[in-house]
Amino acid sequence: MTALFEDKVIVTTEKTKYETKITKGKHQWIADEPTDKEGTDLGPMPTELLASSLGACTTITIRMYADRKGYALDSVSVQVSIDKRSPEDHKFIREVELKGNLKPEERDRLYSVANACPVHKILSGKIEIETLLLP
Repeated sequence: MTALFEDKVIVTTEKTKYETKITKGKHQWIADEPTDKEGTDLGPMPTELLASSLGACTTITIRMYADRKGYALDSVSVQVSIDKRSPEDHKFIREVELKGNLKPEERDRLYSVANACPVHKILSGKIEIETLLLP
């Protein structure tokens, strides 16, 4: 495989139904489908991985900002769900919980910082997908 970009994730599904191996450098994880969809339920569904990317990016972005500003943030938790209105229309619902001895203005700032995470920016921007079939 020829890499067009250095920052690539390799995703492979073999003859193990829907069990999908995902590799990025030294990291590996699995995506799958639940048993009621004929999967083996060895990992989250791809849509759940997408939601988890938004949640992880949000928590990391908030944590980094709070640490830089010296805010008394003990923990941040994010729950993400996807409202699938139609095949073409989706809405991410992100619930952010901040724990710690935060001032109201710090809570407000961290709330706005959530929208600055890179995955949020990607998902809310114009997305183009180019598919190349390799020889």
